Amino acid sequence: MRSATTQTPFRRRVRFFVAVLVISGAWIPPAGAAPTGPKPSGDAKLRELQSKRDQVRAAKAKSASQVDALKASDAEVQKALADLSNNIEGQSDLLEESKRAVTAAETEQAAAEASVQRSVEELSKLRTSIKQQAIQAFVDGPTDETLELLSAESLAEAARERTLRSVRASSDLDAADRYRKVQQDLEIARGKAAAAAKKANDRRADVADRLARLEAAQAEQEAFSAQVEARIEASLAEAQSLAELDGELAGQISNRQSEIAKALAAQRAAATRRGRSSPVPTGGSAITYPNTDGAGIVDVRGIKVHESMASNLASLLAAAEAAGVQLSGGGYRNPAGQIAVRRSNCGSSNYAIYQAPASSCSPPTARPGQSMHERGLAIDFTSGGRTLTRSSAAFAWMKANAGNYGFYNLPSEPWHWSANGN
Repeated sequence: MRSATTQTPFRRRVRFFVAVLVISGAWIPPAGAAPTGPKPSGDAKLRELQSKRDQVRAAKAKSASQVDALKASDAEVQKALADLSNNIEGQSDLLEESKRAVTAAETEQAAAEASVQRSVEELSKLRTSIKQQAIQAFVDGPTDETLELLSAESLAEAARERTLRSVRASSDLDAADRYRKVQQDLEIARGKAAAAAKKANDRRADVADRLARLEAAQAEQEAFSAQVEARIEASLAEAQSLAELDGELAGQISNRQSEIAKALAAQRAAATRRGRSSPVPTGGSAITYPNTDGAGIVDVRGIKVHESMASNLASLLAAAEAAGVQLSGGGYRNPAGQIAVRRSNCGSSNYAIYQAPASSCSPPTARPGQSMHERGLAIDFTSGGRTLTRSSAAFAWMKANAGNYGFYNLPSEPWHWSANGN
């Protein structure tokens, strides 16, 4: 067994070299098990479900944006409006969720970076302390503990000296251990900071992606809304022209278009709440005043039409009669009546009468000059005193033969036939 006089210098040398190696970075004592990577997110399943729901909404909106608002049924138009609105609401919610995720990730990143900074500062202080201890150990050099104790003036002084040496030795080793621990903490903190920074960048990319999707959804909605506005106007103009032939049907058309106009207004209100103004279609900056003197209008067997289609109409009526189908109807409608209605429902200014969108009036009212009837280029056909329906024999005959005479049907209105199908 070695004597106390040889053990103390040996321990001091060991402490000295350990301290020097630690602060120089040449050796780091073995650390515990490395921290494991982040566990998979517990809401992975929820994200998957949200993604599927998002895809379904987007697919419905895509289909809705491809609906021909001028030719689709009222139910199809209303469904398309609803699908487009639902898609925007969903994209808006996901955008806000992504923004919150960015805030959370940035907070996490800031906390991790603060932890790194604290560890760096503590390492700097420990490095200075260990260097001072190493220098002091070198300056003191090896000593004979037994001789020092014998030279003490009293046993009490010798005991105090021995206690101080023990405390100093323990402090040296504690500093080295602490340095190693803080180094480990620093590596862990740096890993967390890097992961948090990547997470924050990923979340910011999510926000950019969500914003692009929302803007695309809004563009789809606005394009379709413009079509719907045109549909409302065309349908209301048709209702006005149809009123003399079938007042009940004209009223039904007007009521349905009013419901669609309400849905359109609600859509625009929602866009305003989201901070985005949905453009309101107008008739353009230039005002085109419709012809109200009936120039070029002729009468063909009681149906007034533009002279350009008079011959075709006469031939069609004769062919139908030969096939046992009696056709009549209403053609040209003087826009002067529509101007008076617009003045009553929309306002007296030129803009209110000729340019304001139909849906802005109360009740919604078509602009003058928008109907093919006001140009004498469309006819609402009747047979036996009733407007044509898809189940009527007259409609079946028209469907099979009218195209030969330059008349084309508006699919949503079986009674309405014009030079271009509008």
